[in-house]
Amino acid sequence: MSQVLERLLLEDLEKWEETIKDLEERNRKLKVPTENTPETLHTFNCQINDLYTEVQYHFARARRNKDAIERIIYNVLNDLYAGKNDWARRAAGIQYAQNYPTPPGFYPDKVDLFYLEDKFKWFYYALDSIIKSLQAKAEAKITNNSLLKIDDLVSRYS
Repeated sequence: MSQVLERLLLEDLEKWEETIKDLEERNRKLKVPTENTPETLHTFNCQINDLYTEVQYHFARARRNKDAIERIIYNVLNDLYAGKNDWARRAAGIQYAQNYPTPPGFYPDKVDLFYLEDKFKWFYYALDSIIKSLQAKAEAKITNNSLLKIDDLVSRYS
């Protein structure tokens, strides 16, 4: 378990925040074309594919980190506690998780696992939100493409 915690502690949280901010901004700037031509739709398709691929890469890492911190906290709360009754053991587990010892060589020598959980879950859910937004944009593009084809058929047979 300490190798997993060590990996999580080596994550650059500030860089993660910058990455999320950058991806959110790029997603906001990516608009479904209002002009439905093969060229605009192709350009949009390439842009959305590139961004989607990049977000998926980060999403996989975020999910791995979220799942890892959840496992660590679960184990701490359920296995690494002491107390006379369930409430005392749960309270001891929470206190221990809030001041969990870091692997040798890390500073500080204690970490709040709930703080890490909050950060990693935020990264995960932010990326999940971007993915859903990109999927909605891709669906809108498909609708626009269908309208373009219908318009073409109507103009041919008019």
